Amino acid sequence: MNNLWKDSDAGKTELDQVVYLSNLVGRDPTLVQPGGGNTSVKLDEGDLFGASASALVVKGSGTDLRTITAEGFTHLYSDRLAALQNFDSMTDEGMMEFMQACMLFPGRDPLPSVETPLHALLPAKFIAHTHDIATLSLTDTPSPRQHVASALGSAVAFLEYVRPGFPLAKRLAQLYADGPPATTTGLVMEKHGLTVWGDTARECYENLVAIIDKAEAFVAERSEGKEVFGPQTAPTLDITTRRKHASTLLPIVRGELSRATGSGNWHPVLVFTDAPENLEEIAGETFAAAAAKGVMTPEHILRAGVRPLVLDLDLDSDPTKLKDDVHKSVASFYGDYIDYAKTHEQNNPIPDFLKTVVIPGLGIISAGRDRRSATVAADCYRATLDAMAGAEAVESFEFLSDADACEMEYWPLERRKIEEKAKSRPELDGKVAVIVGAANGIGRATAFRFAAEGAHVALGDIDFDGVTEVANRINSESSERAYAVRMDASDPNEISSSFHEAVMRFGGIDVLFYSAGIAPGMHSVVDVPNSEVERQSAIHFEGAVAATREAAKVMLAQGTGGRLIYNASKAAFAPGPGAAAYGAAKAALVHYARNVAVELGRHGITANYINADAVDTRLFRERLAERAQETGKTEEEMLQYYAERSVLGKAVIPPEAVAEAAVFLASDRSAYTTGCAITVGGGHEAFPR
Repeated sequence: MNNLWKDSDAGKTELDQVVYLSNLVGRDPTLVQPGGGNTSVKLDEGDLFGASASALVVKGSGTDLRTITAEGFTHLYSDRLAALQNFDSMTDEGMMEFMQACMLFPGRDPLPSVETPLHALLPAKFIAHTHDIATLSLTDTPSPRQHVASALGSAVAFLEYVRPGFPLAKRLAQLYADGPPATTTGLVMEKHGLTVWGDTARECYENLVAIIDKAEAFVAERSEGKEVFGPQTAPTLDITTRRKHASTLLPIVRGELSRATGSGNWHPVLVFTDAPENLEEIAGETFAAAAAKGVMTPEHILRAGVRPLVLDLDLDSDPTKLKDDVHKSVASFYGDYIDYAKTHEQNNPIPDFLKTVVIPGLGIISAGRDRRSATVAADCYRATLDAMAGAEAVESFEFLSDADACEMEYWPLERRKIEEKAKSRPELDGKVAVIVGAANGIGRATAFRFAAEGAHVALGDIDFDGVTEVANRINSESSERAYAVRMDASDPNEISSSFHEAVMRFGGIDVLFYSAGIAPGMHSVVDVPNSEVERQSAIHFEGAVAATREAAKVMLAQGTGGRLIYNASKAAFAPGPGAAAYGAAKAALVHYARNVAVELGRHGITANYINADAVDTRLFRERLAERAQETGKTEEEMLQYYAERSVLGKAVIPPEAVAEAAVFLASDRSAYTTGCAITVGGGHEAFPR
């Protein structure tokens, strides 16, 4: 392990230094995975009453060591926390209430983490706890105490496995009533990682480096020349073939995960990873048997699942057989999972029962309620692979008993957090939407509304700078929820590759909103050129056909229904002088959408279109200026004309009003609405007849 400490970067105060220590640890994926690990420092500081207090300053719940700042730490009274030693037992709820009562600044700081008691009962000034691969390679084995002693010597203490939270802290207090021996610099906790300490932040970090170095050297020596998972049984495919198979498989897996429990409460986003070193690990002949034993730490159960599903597939088989094989494998896994849960008195199995799917030769699929949590699951399982390999080299990989694993997986403190989030799920939570024409106007407004309602959005537009700005704004509010791609709606190949990218990014597609548009070139029917007919048809009709074709393939593979939404506009219903080519293309789109509704309805896929009139977009404003010039009127006079013809008395309507209609059509509320036109605006001449 490289020692990255720099005094010049560490800051002057001890609070600055614990932040710096945290960031160094958090940025090393071999030490902690996203959201994992914790750090603390003990300080004397003033409280809300103006009194001096001895305080434990510890990483707060929900923060990340990689990015944590001083505001992410919780300050607690050390003397009050010391009373933890007086309790023989404590419920999770009782522990959290107790710790909240110990906070110096309850209205300002994040809630305390469940690991706070560990930091409170260790007397050292600076403490860091890691879920590192090196020491877990020693303890995720049948003989953890012996391997820790052999690799690390007497300078590191050992604690057998106890569930994190109060049980772990209580066992620590019983074993080391006055703290670990003075000669020790760290504590290895079986299947739970490493805790190190020091009188300064730098000493704490250097003790971490020294212990990790010894553990890594011990594992490396025993790994030399070994195929820890045996010879490879699945050939590693080239990257192009892997990605092709993955784009076929991801929607199938996503659909099976969504349907498996029958609850309708698990609509995951998927992340696919195929790093070369992981492909080698998962292709070994003994890998599946080792993987079935579990993951790396109890916390990884919450992030990556209690164990993965290893799929043995013939990737070259036809899609029907592939789908059937995945269905049988997921159903069998779920059946076994039900038995495991009920054996340990969990009669209400969780919907997110499977978060990691491994396909030897291809890669790893990770599932989460959003892309962020799916990425965390992927990071955690990649770390698990390395810890498993290390454990196999040292002795053999062994995780928790099923009873201990189930206790952790159904830990009320953690499950309650997940269930509370589920109660307040936004309307499009778990849905993946592709928006074609998302840089401006209606598409732009809809991108923001879909994201605000919890959807992940793939945003396509020929204006790449514009659509990138939309994606960046969305991601500034909710990380990894949107991405932008340059898409020429008149090019079927670009549309196809863009939809492939959406599947690779999010695992599937639930919603298509086709809103690509160009302004009409104004021509009389007697002199409209073929180029104008072709131009309008390419964008407003043929592009929609190509996008529908790609979206529907994915939706059918998922088998969970879908929503196809088209921006038809007034022109599809009301003729406009000079805009025959534009109106005809829009009318063709409407008739096409009705055919789509008829063909795909039995698969739960609806097709609807929005008839919007006088929407305040850039294209409308450009056309307004042209009409004003043609008629010799001012733009204000033209707007007055629009207001007078509107039954609502509105000259223009905001694009956000159209976005609201799109949200309804994308949601489950519209499950029984198909082949329908929703009129937005007050132009009665555009009412469908």
